[in-house]
Amino acid sequence: VSAYYREAHGIPDFNTERIVLTTSTSEGYSHVFRLLCNAGDELLVPKPSYPLLDFLADLQDVRLVGYPLIYDHGWQMDFHSMERAVTKKAKAVVLVHPNNPTGSYVHMEELETLNVFCRGYGLTLIVDEVFLDYRLDDSASPSFADNKDVLTFTLSGLSKISALPQMKVGWILTSGPESDVETAVDRLEVVADTYLSMNAPVQWALPIMLQ
Repeated sequence: VSAYYREAHGIPDFNTERIVLTTSTSEGYSHVFRLLCNAGDELLVPKPSYPLLDFLADLQDVRLVGYPLIYDHGWQMDFHSMERAVTKKAKAVVLVHPNNPTGSYVHMEELETLNVFCRGYGLTLIVDEVFLDYRLDDSASPSFADNKDVLTFTLSGLSKISALPQMKVGWILTSGPESDVETAVDRLEVVADTYLSMNAPVQWALPIMLQ
């Protein structure tokens, strides 16, 4: 997985201990929701977005609060609406990069504002990048996997990247301030070890499939 991010997205080498494998991106969401939230806590999610998030949040007893994506010569995040939506129960901002169904990417010029927003409210970023490889042109599609300003969980998986729907392997890649990353990964590994959902054959096959 580390080699895939270096080669596909031009990200320098990083500590592979920051990667936790799951059976799917959906399971990755559930692990991160469980890590960050108690029952009744809130997550800011884009609207429109993938309806699966509603089901996953319901299973974890988490409340989703929508922030609109606005269209003005392209889709953009509405930070004014996000300011109005955030409460003391908010724990994270969810991004789908590129978004489903709009197909829009989070603009890199928005990233600095987003990091400032998250730092100001003590929020984490959860970034779904399962469709990041399917860009419509030859321009680079920057990944959030090396975002170091705030604690960030980047989710992706083999079934979308390699167009293998039944080959269920996902991962959570954690980045951000070093102390936050270390604590988060330790706790994520406890969650993952509790379920032991990954099986050995697909783990051994994963490097070849990504290559």
